[in-house]
This record gives sequence, C-alpha cells and structure tokens, in this order.
Amino acid sequence: MPADSVQFYLVREKAVGDLEADFKKIIDYLLTFVGDVSITRDRKGSAVISYTETPLKATLAKSKRLGGKDTAAPSQITLTCSKDDDLSVNLIKNVTGNIGYRIFNIQNRSFLANDPSLMDLTTVKIEPDIARIFASYKLTPLFQFRNSLVFFAKDKKGKIYLINRHLLEHLSQERQKAVLQKDFAVEVAPDIGRFIALFDRGLIPVTFYENYHKPSKIINHSGFNPERFEKSVFIEPVFFRFDKPSQSFRQTDIVRRDLLAKGGKLNNHIRKVIKASKLPNKLMAAKLAREISFIPDKKGKLIPRLRLKLFLDE
Repeated sequence: MPADSVQFYLVREKAVGDLEADFKKIIDYLLTFVGDVSITRDRKGSAVISYTETPLKATLAKSKRLGGKDTAAPSQITLTCSKDDDLSVNLIKNVTGNIGYRIFNIQNRSFLANDPSLMDLTTVKIEPDIARIFASYKLTPLFQFRNSLVFFAKDKKGKIYLINRHLLEHLSQERQKAVLQKDFAVEVAPDIGRFIALFDRGLIPVTFYENYHKPSKIINHSGFNPERFEKSVFIEPVFFRFDKPSQSFRQTDIVRRDLLAKGGKLNNHIRKVIKASKLPNKLMAAKLAREISFIPDKKGKLIPRLRLKLFLDE
C-alpha cells in the first residue's frame, strides 16, 4: 500500500453471504453516478474507482479474510484510497448498510458510525486554525458532524471527548493567545470502540454544557422525573451487553417487570435490577424510552409501563 494511502475494510455483519454478489452490488451502486464515476476492473477482479472532476482514484478488492483479531468476519472487501479522498468511503457507506456491511477504519481500529452526518476525519483535511487549537490541547480530532463545529477527539490515552463548539469557534476567530480552558472538552467514552457502540445507540451527548455541568448516564425520553417519580410506574428493563469485537451492544434474554412506587428514584432501581440480573454491573448508559404503555392493577387502575434499556460493559 502506498505511503499516502489509507485502507478500510467492508465487513459483513453476518457470517453467511455471497462475497461476489455483494461486491457486484457495490459496483452497481457506484455505476449509478453516470458521468461522475467510472469503474475499471482488472484481471484479479479488483475495481478501480475514478472521478470525472478530480484526479482521485480508489481501489476495491475482495478477500476471504482480512483484519485478523480486529474483526471476526469470514469475508471482507478492502477499500484503498488516498489520505485526501473524503469522497470514496462516503459514497460506499451509502450502500454498505443496505447489504449488511459495516466499514472498519484500520487506522483508528474502529467501525464508522451508522449516522451519515458524522464524518470520519481520516480522509478529511482539518482547517489549519482548527488543527492548531486541537494541537494546543493535545487532542486528535476523529469525528465531526457535517457542516458544523461539533467534533469528537481523543487524547493520548485513547479517551474520547466532545469538544465545546462554542469555545472552538471563539478560539478559531480570536488571534490572541488564550490560557487553556477547562471547558474545552468533556469525556464521553473511555475508548473509540465504546464510543462507536454508544453513539450508534444514541447514547453520546452532543450538547456540550448540558453534559459538562450535569453529566448523567441516564437519557430520559419518558417525561417522568427519574430522580423522584411523580406516580407509581412499572419499569420493564431490557439488558444490552457491550461486544468488543463488533463495537456494538447485544441484547440479552433477561426481561422482567417491577413496580416502582411513587417517589422512587431510578438510580436506586437500576442498581437493584442489575444486581438481580447477575450480569456485569458496570453501567455504561441507560435510556428511558419515549413510548409508554399501560397495565391495569388489581383494582383496574391503569399504571404507566416504561421501557428501560440498560447498556452494560463486558
């Protein structure tokens, strides 16, 4: 691989599949951009992708197994492109999810997030003023929401941080040297694998000061007050465990239902149900769902039933 190139693996999520058919689906998708994208096949079956208005070129190649310990997929496809090619991987990302594939970034040892608006910055050049600010805080930008200053970055230990976009904007416009600010970044994940798993479940905060001043592992969409419930409710917890190789969460078979009395606290209830489940008790995040159903009690009074998703570490 040339020194100025980067590679991505296109990893099938399920072991069973037709690699040749999947490869053709990706090529067929790229060929829909008639006049803008051209494909050239070589004798080995690889495909060279080129573009009408740019000298960029990328290569798609099939392999029965790549990635070693990073992934457990029986078959994969590699994408090789230049470091400044932010077009190829984003084009291909539009089709991979529809055919059961995820994209693995070899450079970061992480999958790309499912959300198309979150850009992987491996092939994106950061503006010099923005790059200078990150360097002063000893942080490396990894992801950015498209057309915004919302960044996620890592430190030297691999921890992932949400960047204060308001402060970043100010510093990028202010030429005078400023003292390093404590509220420039806030940790949101211990490493990139857990970041991807949490982000894909909507568990990573994107509003800086809300998380900075009052960090919480609980995301509440129910409208109830989890610190002191206004009325009795049924809580139906569903457990998910972090799966490191896939950088995702897998649902367990444990399902139960408990009555939480009026005035009860969700934090206390979470500790109780995790202990009773006998699963690993390191809570990464919890989410009270927006949907609410009702169950009648013995007297026929309808009691709200809330679905609680509990995301646990390994």
